Amino acid sequence: MVKRPKKSWKEREKEEEEEVLVIEGIEFERELGVKFDVYINDKDDVVGGPSKAEFAGSFVSVAHKDKHKYKKMKADLRLGISELLEDLGAEDDEHVLVTLVPKFGKWHVTVGGITVEEFHK
Repeated sequence: MVKRPKKSWKEREKEEEEEVLVIEGIEFERELGVKFDVYINDKDDVVGGPSKAEFAGSFVSVAHKDKHKYKKMKADLRLGISELLEDLGAEDDEHVLVTLVPKFGKWHVTVGGITVEEFHK
């Protein structure tokens, strides 16, 4: 579960601000490809499982040859989720369920943290 910065938004705020899911400190080895998908679900819909979750986006890094074998890289991923929260009926929820689904390179990646932040358009 990830805490949201605000539980509900006024209509004007929705036009001026976007909620952004931030996955920070994604660490992986440069020479190995990595991909994972990100899904968001209403915290009250946990029984629905992944089939009820909304796809938010993906993180992809293709393998890069480097003279320094197995050099670690770090990255962050930011995904706008305001519309997804509306689609899920979760705009008034204090928390959302975030699921990371590894596609390849799952043994070679770590994540530092996941937060939801406000972004002013």
